[in-house]
Amino acid sequence: MKQVAAAIAISEGKVLVTRRAAGQKLAGFWEFPGGKLEPGEDVQTCIVRELQEELGVTSTAGDVLTISEYTYPGGAISLIAIEVSLHTSAFTLTVHDDYAWKAPGELLALNLAPADIPIAKELIERYGAN
Repeated sequence: MKQVAAAIAISEGKVLVTRRAAGQKLAGFWEFPGGKLEPGEDVQTCIVRELQEELGVTSTAGDVLTISEYTYPGGAISLIAIEVSLHTSAFTLTVHDDYAWKAPGELLALNLAPADIPIAKELIERYGAN
């Protein structure tokens, strides 16, 4: 099972989500930004690296919030949601074509990647819908 880190960045009660660009796996789906752990890499190191690569931002990794397991046609993943603090909010999108800050209650109205849905539900339960 592939391990994938997902950033949970919250600012003023809103959560950062990004939309996968055309030509990418899961194109058009919204997700919590992140990516696959490299061999020997821990989840905190991975999420800081992925946010730099995908969004061009520096960040500090916090605690793991929850884990979602899902089997896509290409294989199973363990999606590890981790709190992050972003040091800037100016993004350079590389594998995404849009981003948004959404209240937890707005997340399920998006076309979320299937593995991200349980994480969105956990955020609503933890922080409330608004």
